[in-house]
Amino acid sequence: MILKYTGPKEMISAHGISFKSGKDDKYTYIYPAFQIYKALHHDYEKGHVYSHNIEGKRLNDEDLLNEILKIRPDLKEICKEEIDKLVEYLDAEIEKTKEHKEYTEEEKRIYRNNLIIMKNYRIQRETNKIIYYELIKIIVDDIFKNKIKVINSVFNERFWHVFQSLQGELSNHNHRSIGSNIDTIHDDKDIKIRLNINSIGK
Repeated sequence: MILKYTGPKEMISAHGISFKSGKDDKYTYIYPAFQIYKALHHDYEKGHVYSHNIEGKRLNDEDLLNEILKIRPDLKEICKEEIDKLVEYLDAEIEKTKEHKEYTEEEKRIYRNNLIIMKNYRIQRETNKIIYYELIKIIVDDIFKNKIKVINSVFNERFWHVFQSLQGELSNHNHRSIGSNIDTIHDDKDIKIRLNINSIGK
């Protein structure tokens, strides 16, 4: 298992390979999610407001994955199980190209080759997705554990996406459902985003 950028969602056919705009690789959001984890993962005192500086040198992919594995040691096993299922699906998809009656023999060959060419791309993209969503679950574990009510961040597309993922996980985390909303805060200097989390209780 490695962490590596692939690219946007692939679209594969007998006529070529293209990529879907707006469906970026989850790799893009892993480091911002890790920064949020680092900001939240510490001891808390009641009534205290905490801040965390997200500036600084970015971890390389290998070091970032190692840090995530320290947090979730069973991630390799989780990832292997999911990727084994994906590989089985991809191999079956490649074999089924022979059955496409709407394609000529040449188109079947091209489609098969395109699927083979993109197999590793799709495996890595799914690996990145698994790592990202496991990290989201880890963050939400901390939110529940520490009854966090508000998370503020600088406004950018990547943190906005992470906040949306946290919101989705909060609504169905280990069969618990906690409401939340995302809004923006404007001041003279910049714009921030805020995730407001409903009372968690016990």
